[in-house]
Amino acid sequence: MALKGVERDDLRGELWDLSLIPNLEGKVALVTGANVTTGIGWNTASQLALKGAKVYIGARSEDKAQGAVDAILKAYPSVQKEKLGIFVADFGDLKNVKAAAERFIASETRLDILVNNAGLLARPLDKDANGISVSIVTNHLAVFVLTTTLLPLIKKTAAISADVRIVTLSSTTHKIIPEAFTVRFDSKESFNVELGGTDGLYPNLFRYGLSKLANLLFAKEIQRRFDAEGVNVVSIALHPGGVKTPGSINFVGGDANSPLLANSLTPLQGAVTSLFAATAPEVQKEKSKYAGAYLMPFGVPSPEDVGQNANDPALAKELWATTEKVVAEILNK
Repeated sequence: MALKGVERDDLRGELWDLSLIPNLEGKVALVTGANVTTGIGWNTASQLALKGAKVYIGARSEDKAQGAVDAILKAYPSVQKEKLGIFVADFGDLKNVKAAAERFIASETRLDILVNNAGLLARPLDKDANGISVSIVTNHLAVFVLTTTLLPLIKKTAAISADVRIVTLSSTTHKIIPEAFTVRFDSKESFNVELGGTDGLYPNLFRYGLSKLANLLFAKEIQRRFDAEGVNVVSIALHPGGVKTPGSINFVGGDANSPLLANSLTPLQGAVTSLFAATAPEVQKEKSKYAGAYLMPFGVPSPEDVGQNANDPALAKELWATTEKVVAEILNK
């Protein structure tokens, strides 16, 4: 399809009309990684606020979060200041994420929409103080800690609301892991596999793909658990599309005019699939179609685009069990 002259092979539907976002008055949303005005998260949060939701802006520092709030108020004067909050958490520090989520639970009475947007793009195999790949810590473990810590509030909201959603950003790169490599998530060491080396473009992309596979498996497994418990929450994973953000510009060498970005979506266009997943009425009307689904731009459930590993329920359960164990060890130190 074409989008204003943009030709892409990862678009599955027409650009969703943001005017279709329903009135969100009374709802509370949290969008992580939402402090950069040229990013997907900030644009997602801005549109939710425009529709009346109380939106918490996630960032690593209070200054960054407040700067994003100020930018929303300047760009969209109709947004009420009291409808914007800040959520400060360093996704490289799981204890910090846990504490931030606990503070959120203590201060809020509900959470209708959680958008797990924060993440790092492809990077070398560097490890944190606990000896775990920084990509996995930030892109998967922190998402797991945040979401599972917030579950009591999410379930409480689901008991009084028919429409509660968790949206987790994944990527088509979840399928690029070399076929010769058997993916396992059975130990802390399995998070640190080199996938062809420690340096270079492709190994870095493979590691990023591994973290995005974890995001997709997590989104599917938490939906399975909600269904087993009879909890009315919809979990959706998605690929936002190739988007010209500061992260992607940095990845191609810092050149915003690079030919590699010529067909990129704008940050607002990149936020459309997240917004569809978080708000589109058809998600609730056709829950069986969307619960646990993987969406491609701009909101199309695309089982044909889900890689073999992401369709393995045993691998999803293995990832969950190992993540619980690793997270517990870190948090209890």
